[in-house]
Amino acid sequence: MTLFLIICLLVGSVVGFLAGLFGIGGGLVIVPVLVYLLPMIGVPDAMLMSVALGTSFATIIITGASSAYNHYKSGNIAWSSLKIFAPSVMIATYIASLFVSKLPKEYSSKIFACLVVYLAAKMLLSVKSKKGDKPLTTTSAIVGGSLIGVASSGAGIGGGGFIVPFLNARGYEMKQAIGSSSFCGMLLALSGTASYINSGWSVADLPEWSLGYIYLPAVLGITLTSSFTTKLGVMVTNRLPVATLKRCFAVFLIFIAIRMLLH
Repeated sequence: MTLFLIICLLVGSVVGFLAGLFGIGGGLVIVPVLVYLLPMIGVPDAMLMSVALGTSFATIIITGASSAYNHYKSGNIAWSSLKIFAPSVMIATYIASLFVSKLPKEYSSKIFACLVVYLAAKMLLSVKSKKGDKPLTTTSAIVGGSLIGVASSGAGIGGGGFIVPFLNARGYEMKQAIGSSSFCGMLLALSGTASYINSGWSVADLPEWSLGYIYLPAVLGITLTSSFTTKLGVMVTNRLPVATLKRCFAVFLIFIAIRMLLH
């Protein structure tokens, strides 16, 4: 357990920085790490992905809140973009998570890996993204939010990899898209967490200190450090170009996806 918590603290440090830098919740890193760590504390193989995804969502609530607060202080949140978009994301995430949590591990892990490859490819191809001019209409907010919620539920992520380019393509500056993604990702994670708690509430053989499919010690370990390092990520977003970091992170994500596919 001690080694488990130490690794979670280290993972949280990295996740917090990435949350502030890219407007992501960190699930792309948290989920594969937990898949390898959770057997250490007795999580059955059949439940690994469900517990990893649910726990990832729970950590993103804290990480996303910290990141959103720092972006709010920097004036990076476009509140007008969230009125319809955020509720659509939350509803879709909750419903989709109920189904994903019941999938066999071999299916849910492959879905996660495919989503990671897609997000990494988008990150590589959109390093120099320019602000688009498509309007954020009610219809596009509902449809886009619903699709992003469904996709995020399969990866245990705050949806930043989908939300940021979506808002950027609809006329929001990149910093505003990242800041708004952090806030929306926190709400998305709250919805996903509630869904994974509900679906895992009466499941037997889960380890002690589990709340449904949420493993609370992992949440504590990751969020203890992530809530502090988000500020550093926000500072880098505001002061330095992130193109090189995006490329390196995308390559790292592809490596993770390949490992998940072969696992």
